[in-house]
Amino acid sequence: MASRLSFMDLSVDLKTIIVQHINRPTNLRNVCLTCKQLHEIAARQLYYEVTLEVGSPNDTRLGAFLNPKNIGLQHLRKLDLYLADVIDKCGQLQQANFAIRMILELLPENILEKFSWHPWSPFSADNLVLLYKKQQRMRWMESIALDRQVIEELEKLPDLGKVFENVRKIGLYPDSREVLDFCHFLLKNTANRKLEKITLHASFDEIDPPVPERELHDSSTAPGLITQTMFGHMQPFAQCTPLALKEITLQKLKLRYAADTYCKIIDFQSVKSIRIFGCSGADALFAELSKSAKLPEKLETLEFKHEDNGENDGLGALDGFLCLVSGIKVLTLDFTYSKTLPASAGIIRHSKTLQQLNVHASTGPDSCDEELVYDYASFSQICKDCSLLEQISVAFPQVSLLRSKNESFVNFEDCLGDLPKLVTLNVTTWPNNSPSSTKLPRKIYEHLLANLAQQGFERSATHAKENGRSSKLNIVAFGSSDKVYDREDSQNQIIFVKGKQIDPLGNEKSTAVQIGWSSELPASIVTPVVESCQLHPRRRNLPSFVGLGRVGTTPNNAPAHDGQGPARGPYPQEPPFTKIESLSEVLQAHALHANHALNDQRVPVPQLPHGLPQSQQHKPNRLRKACDSCSIRKVKCDETGPPCRACVSLEIPCTFDRPSRRRGPPNKHAEEIKKRRLNHSDPHSGQSSPQSPTNAAHALAQLQSSHPQQLSAETICPLSTMNVLIDDFFMYIHPLCPFPHEPSFREAWERREDYTNPSFLALLASMIAALVSSFPRKPRLHLKTQTRHEYPSHLSLVDKCREVCTQARGPGYLDRASLNVYDACTSYFLGLTGAYVFQWRQLRLYFAECLTIIRSLGLHKPEAQGYTYLGGVPNAWGSNGPNFDGSRELKLDHITEQIGRRVFWTVFVGVRTIQQLGASFGELTIAPATPTEPLPPLPVEVDDLHIFPHEIQPQQSGVVSLITGFNLNIRVYLSYSSLATAEMAFGIDEVFDWDRQQRIFEQSLQRCRMILDSIPEALKVQPRPGREGGFPQLRQPYYPPMPEFSDLRDPAAGGYNGPEQHDTRRYEIQKANVYASHLSTRSYLVEKYFLQLEKFRNSKDQVALQSSPIALAVGLDRVAQPSSSDAEALEKMMSDEREQVVKDLLVVLGSIDMVNMEPNGDSFTQKIRSIASTLLEVPKERKGSVALQHQDYLYKFLDILSKLERVSPDASDPASSSVDEESELRLWADLREHQLKFQEQGGVYGFA
Repeated sequence: MASRLSFMDLSVDLKTIIVQHINRPTNLRNVCLTCKQLHEIAARQLYYEVTLEVGSPNDTRLGAFLNPKNIGLQHLRKLDLYLADVIDKCGQLQQANFAIRMILELLPENILEKFSWHPWSPFSADNLVLLYKKQQRMRWMESIALDRQVIEELEKLPDLGKVFENVRKIGLYPDSREVLDFCHFLLKNTANRKLEKITLHASFDEIDPPVPERELHDSSTAPGLITQTMFGHMQPFAQCTPLALKEITLQKLKLRYAADTYCKIIDFQSVKSIRIFGCSGADALFAELSKSAKLPEKLETLEFKHEDNGENDGLGALDGFLCLVSGIKVLTLDFTYSKTLPASAGIIRHSKTLQQLNVHASTGPDSCDEELVYDYASFSQICKDCSLLEQISVAFPQVSLLRSKNESFVNFEDCLGDLPKLVTLNVTTWPNNSPSSTKLPRKIYEHLLANLAQQGFERSATHAKENGRSSKLNIVAFGSSDKVYDREDSQNQIIFVKGKQIDPLGNEKSTAVQIGWSSELPASIVTPVVESCQLHPRRRNLPSFVGLGRVGTTPNNAPAHDGQGPARGPYPQEPPFTKIESLSEVLQAHALHANHALNDQRVPVPQLPHGLPQSQQHKPNRLRKACDSCSIRKVKCDETGPPCRACVSLEIPCTFDRPSRRRGPPNKHAEEIKKRRLNHSDPHSGQSSPQSPTNAAHALAQLQSSHPQQLSAETICPLSTMNVLIDDFFMYIHPLCPFPHEPSFREAWERREDYTNPSFLALLASMIAALVSSFPRKPRLHLKTQTRHEYPSHLSLVDKCREVCTQARGPGYLDRASLNVYDACTSYFLGLTGAYVFQWRQLRLYFAECLTIIRSLGLHKPEAQGYTYLGGVPNAWGSNGPNFDGSRELKLDHITEQIGRRVFWTVFVGVRTIQQLGASFGELTIAPATPTEPLPPLPVEVDDLHIFPHEIQPQQSGVVSLITGFNLNIRVYLSYSSLATAEMAFGIDEVFDWDRQQRIFEQSLQRCRMILDSIPEALKVQPRPGREGGFPQLRQPYYPPMPEFSDLRDPAAGGYNGPEQHDTRRYEIQKANVYASHLSTRSYLVEKYFLQLEKFRNSKDQVALQSSPIALAVGLDRVAQPSSSDAEALEKMMSDEREQVVKDLLVVLGSIDMVNMEPNGDSFTQKIRSIASTLLEVPKERKGSVALQHQDYLYKFLDILSKLERVSPDASDPASSSVDEESELRLWADLREHQLKFQEQGGVYGFA
């Protein structure tokens, strides 16, 4: 018996045929990794068509793609290029041009059939010349805007004829005179060859056109600039040989007088595909084509999107044309401002060939306008005669989801039984919830809609069974696509795929599975069944489900795959228009998506208020005006916002600031009245009187009719700005306050939990508030170009963040059962913000609240965090319950545990810093550790990347964790815990037992000095001798802190964006903080010692204070070990320490860069000012030699730091923009100048 044949035993040809049926690129990639032979087979198909994004840091990955060893490179035939969406657009085009040049240089010669540049930004002329030189087998060429004139240079190419030898398709996208000339160059060189397809998409600016509109388009007397320039080589048109094309696409042209010209230029009798989108006067073209001498004889595809006039001339011309032509297979019709639907007679004429039918007509351009529905007789006749239909998209009669189907809807469903090959059904009208007057929640509406779709699948199966066949209906959709760009999702359509579900007994039943347009969807127990969808192996993009005419501009056929696997991109593409090539791809892409996609709750669904479709809402007599963005881009603006769906999808602000302008000339009389009113009116007269009953009633009515806007991150600022602020937070603030857990936070942000989780939104708002208040220069640079008008100063942005945080937290947030460590983080950031804007009550309130939350959650305990012993408290209040709360068995996950410890110790450091500055707040008291109440352990010195809920992985070898610097800072403040214990017992600055107190001072100072002995190299500062004394740290040239130099000043941007540079910046920030804390603590101990020494010497009863018999003081011997130093030696040591503090302070001030001072906020400034002020205010006889020699530098540094306060309490009005940025820049420059002067004099080593 012969052995069973395996796949690998097949011939290469058979394997190739099998691999060609693999459609998903990710599956092809997996096949490539199987073995060398399959790699060679699958690479042909995988690399056939590739899309790349250029102009981003990911350009460095092109090296692997262009490697000569990449065997797939030789199979590349189609290359589509997009501009990557990056935060910093400065220099992006130059970077993209360089990347494109590298691609063209390294690609094998003469392999490309198509090279397409999709953005409307100018393409490099040098790269175009290189393309024409190295790729001379192109079948597709396009004329686009270039950065300079290049036609003369191209005409000098020695083998220009060979460049156009294989060209069969051209895309013409004129938007200026220069591009028109380039279009003429392409047409002139391809017209005499076998040209098959022309796509002509005019995109001249309608607001500020470069050429007057009357000159662009044909008139009744002469050709316009478009036809006269592009087809100039064919003049006179009456005597030219027309182009024998197979496909023609026209968009945004005026055909009223140009129809005759195009009929002379193009031989429409040979055309197989005609696509006309948004062309006014298109009825004239159909009238010309209806003539027997011009009637298309081979037409198979007709797609027509038209905004008709009041007489419906376009519809009438189309009906006549459809009745004359024959053989159409794909028919897509979309009319707005229509009174009737296209006649069924014209559609039925193509019954023997028609496979796809998409008809949409409405009385207006918006979704709330009435959609026209065929009468039963017409629709029934279409279904009976057009039995070959595989896809149909039409409006159905209204049906209620809450009642049984009405007769008219059932009749339409019965008509579908006459379509045995139907695969896809799209009902463009939304079912309603009549007779209910209340709106359904969206989830309930979707569930009822799924039931309706499932009934459609079951009804189709019943019809098929009655006729002895199987049902092929696999997709049912509701609504019409409102997709505008090829890389966005439709927000006005819900799609259901026929799936199957198996019950526990093994019985199989069909079900409707909702799908979304996502390339990566989670696994589900429901399996979609798509039996008859034939998928195209080349089409990797997933455009909108069905065009339906609701598409503003149809998508092109560029795939969304980049050839290198899915790359993480923070922001979506935002092209102003889309180059159109084929609407039929939009109509067919459902089959590709339905075969792979399942439901994903994260995919945006149609924005139906509480589930009720827009078509069933109250239709206003007149729509409100469009938002500024939609008005400028001339696209539809819905009424679900603000923000509107278009602005949400593009992640741009949705504003209504543009003034409305009336049509026609200005009304001089009205303008004069307005001017007089403006000049003579009271500035406060516009405000309504609150005492007015009419105004009060109006306000109450507005309040009752308005709906609160959903809070989200966009409430604070646009997403693009928010993403930058989040990155800044984790770069500059997180090294000092290492919470929240960065990977968890970023995952939640990618899921956009700010929409669904108020606690997360509150945390996000508090983080941004802390960032802006402590480091306002960064946000100020971002807001310069985006929302500066909304936030005139950084304080206004801080107030907005605090307002959003308060609203998100809501009332009673401390009573929630879900209270967690991140609520403590939120409170800490709010308290920190209060400190930086000089609101001391908020500082005390939120710091105390943070500490209370940590303690209530048990996160301040080293173990058994979930257990609290209650003693006799329950019995005292009459409870018979247990005398404990929680359970000892409760184990916290590692993330919560570590973040809780970080928050606790951050508050601890903050409290000690406040005490060093001379303040002491009772609500912020943290008792010293005792055997029964120990302080929690320090956080594990591991970066967030290695901390998981159930596991803490070891830190990467050779990499210093950022928590190491954080713990060093904590140990600095723990070094004098014995002194803090004594002051808590006997009072601050009280002399009670001077011998023991001297030992405490001595040992506290020694412990503090020893902290930096074990500091890792990444955080260590080692002064070098000589005139270069200072910190051997990363030094950069000085750039003013202005927007123009932001990228040069910030190593985290531009070329310094690798992980090592990010870590280096964080180390530098921690280094500045650790050394400032270390200096301030040493200075604090020294000055406190001399203060108490002076107090002891001035005391009359020195003998009694020398050695106190107080028993409590004897207990301090446990924390203060015996010392061998006498009083004089200790005093000398303290004096020497003061000298050393001065030296170290001067080194810090002379070496640390401004960009490392700023993120530490006012904390760094206040610490340094406190040290310097203390050193300068001591009597002259107690100053050391170093302080005397360099007191001028100290005074100057102190003066500059004193002026470098961001705001003053008197000028803290958020609405004011009183921050004098020029003065601030001068102060930073002065600081830098004195740093350089200090270094030139030799630093601390340049003594006389």
